[in-house]
Amino acid sequence: MDQTVPDLPVGPHDIRVAIEAISVNPIDLKRITRIGPGDSRILGYDAVGRIIERGAAVTELQLGARVMYAGSTQRAGTYAQTQVVDARLVALAPTRVSLADTAALPLTWLTAVEILTDKLGYVLNQANQRGTLLVINGAGGAGSILTQVAHRMGLTVLATSSPQHFDWLRQHGVAVPLDYHQDLVAQVHAAGYAQVDATINLFDTGRYFTETVALARPFGHLVNLTQTTIPLDLVELQAKSLSFDWELMFTKSHYQYRLATQGQALTVLQRWLDAGIVRTTRTRTLTGPINAATLRQAHRLLGDHQMLGKLVIMNEH
Repeated sequence: MDQTVPDLPVGPHDIRVAIEAISVNPIDLKRITRIGPGDSRILGYDAVGRIIERGAAVTELQLGARVMYAGSTQRAGTYAQTQVVDARLVALAPTRVSLADTAALPLTWLTAVEILTDKLGYVLNQANQRGTLLVINGAGGAGSILTQVAHRMGLTVLATSSPQHFDWLRQHGVAVPLDYHQDLVAQVHAAGYAQVDATINLFDTGRYFTETVALARPFGHLVNLTQTTIPLDLVELQAKSLSFDWELMFTKSHYQYRLATQGQALTVLQRWLDAGIVRTTRTRTLTGPINAATLRQAHRLLGDHQMLGKLVIMNEH
């Protein structure tokens, strides 16, 4: 249901943005299931828009500037005409790609960067690094940007999808596409890899747990994004001294931890998009007002769990 709500105040470190485009993410659907009756919170995270107001401490971003960001779960989101967001989470939008292409990327870019740098210790702006990664769900929104970034760093990427999406995987930096319908361990071994340095499960933490434990090298990492209903026995990690890692892009904004690193990472995205180093993961666009009807349509498409890449909504009043 559409609602009119009062404008939220702009704090010293905040900006108010007139939203031009947003994208939808699986976390949107998950958070909807946790909303109770009478809860009127505004969801949504990825956005591109223009600054129409700024706080007293915001000096580097000018009024009228176009910016991109993924926001926070702690504040009103992008399912609106305007939004207040902490400026430290924001970067200027690129100028050589479309608004729709830009809106597809902030949340998944930040997820990918935090996995590769904060969790696995690679350096974002450094090429010719060495390592082998196995990515579960490589053709989704997060997988499609993570594989590009990892390939840019020099890493060898193996990733799962349906065979019909193998060309997409290869176009986005994957060296070895893997069929998620088939035995994962056997496919990795058949491709010539006895083990990998890290596994990155973007689908379901409980699914593939046994396989990723088997495939990770000693002292390797199992990085996971999603909750699961499947019990996990972490003792299985002990023999190989494996690390079990969680990644949640919203941790930094939730705990006010190193907020500026997200704005800094998005600035790299802006430069890489303008230079053609990475490509957008947008595959579908809806055009219309950001309202209940448009969002319901977007959620139906996302809820089919068959999305390749990302779905974007262009905001037209």
